[in-house]
Amino acid sequence: MNSKAFAIFVGAIMVLSAFAGFVLMGSDQSEIPVAAADSYSLENFKATGNLVDWDFEGIQDVLEMAPENTVMAYWVNLSAPANLTAAARAALPQSMGFSYGSQMYGTRIERLGGIYFNGSWTEMHWIKPYQVGYSSLVIPYENYMMIPTGNDYVTILGKPVLFGLQEPVQRVIDVITGGLSSDSFTLAGEQRADLQLAALGKGGKEMPLSGAYDQFYLEISAVNGSQERYGLDARLKAPQSGAIQKLKDLASANNLSYSADSAGAKLSGSLGQGSLQSVLMALLRP
Repeated sequence: MNSKAFAIFVGAIMVLSAFAGFVLMGSDQSEIPVAAADSYSLENFKATGNLVDWDFEGIQDVLEMAPENTVMAYWVNLSAPANLTAAARAALPQSMGFSYGSQMYGTRIERLGGIYFNGSWTEMHWIKPYQVGYSSLVIPYENYMMIPTGNDYVTILGKPVLFGLQEPVQRVIDVITGGLSSDSFTLAGEQRADLQLAALGKGGKEMPLSGAYDQFYLEISAVNGSQERYGLDARLKAPQSGAIQKLKDLASANNLSYSADSAGAKLSGSLGQGSLQSVLMALLRP
């Protein structure tokens, strides 16, 4: 979501719903019973219609819900050390999940995903299911209930919750109900990490590293849960000279390892908390 659209959306939300339970309009969040700490049952939403029920352990699960024309996707563990989540918030595109993750629902967002396609986006929020209430119109689509939120935005409950503009959210539901998902992200494997991002160079200059590659994949994790050290692995397929030079510069400045072969280029190593955000922003900004 670009800065202008983000500002317009926040303004619309504040006007239309006074930011009170803005996804679940008409609810008194203080009176909503939250599920027990160990309960992630979809039944706790007490909602009608189909609910999203999808694995959400990493970026592969995000990509399996992403439409064919997706150009970028990310997944973040918001329970990771605060240094990492703060760096991700600064480097990734603005999102409602990052900005208002503790206010959007009656329980916090624990994992956050985002996909970008057709010039738009959809967010995925993993929360602990709890009983919701809403008084606004509900729009059925494939028997999934879209809860309108502000101007043209909708929420579909489930694991994960889907949030975004109505038409892009519908395209995600099309994939979930049997449509084709993106198969272009071959660098993104089954690895688990606290932050994972995949992008295609065909997404253009707005992609990380200005899209100067065929594919880009990044993963970062706290080393043994530490807040002091973070392991980084960034890979490029068919990188262009500008992206190669950026990786070399980052390797030299941050004691990281750079390597390249006929398949592409790689940047890897360990980062301290002091350099984590600057390196992440250098990799993820155009």
